[in-house]
Amino acid sequence: MQQPPPASVPLPTNRCPFDPDPRYEGIRTSDPVLRVGTPAGFDVWLVSGYEDARTVLGDAETFSNVDASSSHLMGDKDNLGAPPPPGVMLRHDGDSHSRLRLRLAREFMVKRIARLEPFIRDLVATHIDRIGQQKGPLDLYREFALPVTALVISEILGVPEGQRSEFEYATASQVDLSLPLEERQAAAIQSAGFFANLIQSKLENPGDDLLSRLILEPTERPMDAAELQGVALLLLAAGHDTTANMITLGTYALLQHPDQAAKLQNPAVMETGVDELIRYLTIVHNGVLRKAVKDTTIAGQTIRAGEHVAVVLESANRDNRFISDGDQLDLERRSAHLGFGYGPHQCLGQHLARLELRIALPELFRRLSGLRVETPETDIPFKNDMLVYGIKKLMINWDEVIK
Repeated sequence: MQQPPPASVPLPTNRCPFDPDPRYEGIRTSDPVLRVGTPAGFDVWLVSGYEDARTVLGDAETFSNVDASSSHLMGDKDNLGAPPPPGVMLRHDGDSHSRLRLRLAREFMVKRIARLEPFIRDLVATHIDRIGQQKGPLDLYREFALPVTALVISEILGVPEGQRSEFEYATASQVDLSLPLEERQAAAIQSAGFFANLIQSKLENPGDDLLSRLILEPTERPMDAAELQGVALLLLAAGHDTTANMITLGTYALLQHPDQAAKLQNPAVMETGVDELIRYLTIVHNGVLRKAVKDTTIAGQTIRAGEHVAVVLESANRDNRFISDGDQLDLERRSAHLGFGYGPHQCLGQHLARLELRIALPELFRRLSGLRVETPETDIPFKNDMLVYGIKKLMINWDEVIK
């Protein structure tokens, strides 16, 4: 049967600035599974509704994760079908994914992550103190969000104290879009070399950190250096810039919703409020890619084996069949959102992200009296063209820093 022509819904779409592309509201009803073209030159089936999104993400036997989740946005069709890198479980399915995920899962349990709270609180306080020593305006993303999240990852991986400034610089630079491409590429190469040396040192002299515990864990198939480096790079990719974007974009969203920002100092509200902010902003956007491994049907649409599906999380999280008044931010609301994904590939570091946000956002608003954005919204550079949404630069100012 001949497939319908691609629809004129361009990827990537533009947000305005917290809401998904307004066309998704109609698409969820009229074309819940819609064939569209992509920057990479191949078509995908766009899945925009909440229940359909859960169906795709929850069925790893039908929808494979072996292609990078942003392949459709990167303009690099030739990399489709390439073998997944060792240790990067986001590109694995089945037994190989289960083996990697089970090894890492205990490292990200709520109780273990909770042990990081004193470290994160001290880190946030130190960086707000540094902000107070400067004259505004300054870039919240570069001066606070990126270094704080990088140093949390360095603590988890066991980066030696004397090397953390190098680690912070390299990891922050490779995702800082204000820098020239050549400088970001050089930083990525520097990070890869840094991790290779770090892992070799852990193999020779393990300590009390995630990498060392993976090395020392008794198992029939221990991780080799390549897998350990893949794990480290995955944690950096999944847990650094994503959370930095949430801190930056979340700060801006709360400044635009002062009634909600007023609730930040209530710990009971923040237990659920962080998840509502994650739902409302849904920074993983423009579709999470999966590939059908067999013929199937979603919402009445036949999808053939080998065809790609892009699950639009920012649309699914606003589906009024799942949540009422989903376009409103309400920190006291509870919902089973898809901001961390769903199914076997659901974000492993979600408890860490929640903890960082619960600490960073209330402290920024408590200590930076008169916190405000210095740039008009029309001039704020949003990351519309990337898999992870955020703000490239957010210039803030304040009246005084409260101890």
